[in-house]
Amino acid sequence: MTPEDKLYWSKVLLGVFVGFLSAFLRLHEPTSILAITVAVSVYVVSSVASSFVFKIPEGSLKTKKPYITGLASYFLVWLVSWILFHNILS
Repeated sequence: MTPEDKLYWSKVLLGVFVGFLSAFLRLHEPTSILAITVAVSVYVVSSVASSFVFKIPEGSLKTKKPYITGLASYFLVWLVSWILFHNILS
């Protein structure tokens, strides 16, 4: 598994976890802004930490930036899992 694959799949799994956490902690009450802020904050922190955790050498990624890899997948999976877990827990 390449470092880019590890980075991508870790962000997908993180999206599922943050979606569950958003639903479980009911971060949508009173508004959804808190849940969105938490999701963005976790993504930013994970993107900064991922190059240290996975020891990705500079220039080894296709996109050349670790914060771009898995961006759309993270937010799509986070949104779908948040809605799914919200409906299950309600």
